[in-house]
Amino acid sequence: MSQLTTFLSGLGGVAKGVLGTVAPTILKAVGGPFGSLAAVALQAVFGTNDPAKVDAALATATPDQLLALRKADDDFKIQMEQLRISEEDLAFKDTADARAMQVATKDPTVGRLAWLVIGGFLLMSCGVVAALFIWPDKGKLLLTGEAGLFFGTLFGYLASEAKQASAFFFGSTAGSQAKDATIADIAKG
Repeated sequence: MSQLTTFLSGLGGVAKGVLGTVAPTILKAVGGPFGSLAAVALQAVFGTNDPAKVDAALATATPDQLLALRKADDDFKIQMEQLRISEEDLAFKDTADARAMQVATKDPTVGRLAWLVIGGFLLMSCGVVAALFIWPDKGKLLLTGEAGLFFGTLFGYLASEAKQASAFFFGSTAGSQAKDATIADIAKG
């Protein structure tokens, strides 16, 4: 795994929350095909390529650092416009490319993997609900303490990946969000 990939995957929830507020364009790019450009912008602001240090810096960012991050986001937008890359491309181009590859190759592995992830999520969901109703005392023990942390993490991961697998085959909610924004604009006018 490259140093850049390690950097991008090492950003935690706090960092992504701050980025979503202060530098939303950079955040959109972090997980997509233009992640390397976003990582360079983050590294320039914080002077490090260590994801733990960037994560910590974002959690305790000073007003000056937040202003620098906002400026980096504005510069990043300009850079994307110069490259003729829209904000939609930042978030959805990798999915579109993956879908096009799937149509061209018709590889059954993608579908099998998606069903495995979605099936694992559904199986675990049903198992947790059944355990809580059939063995409420034992089920509650599994959902507290370190065991609860483990199962919660596993459940959250499976839910997130099941959502991604479903979005790959059935589309995301971006179209729905655009429709809602249009309806809100019409209602105002």
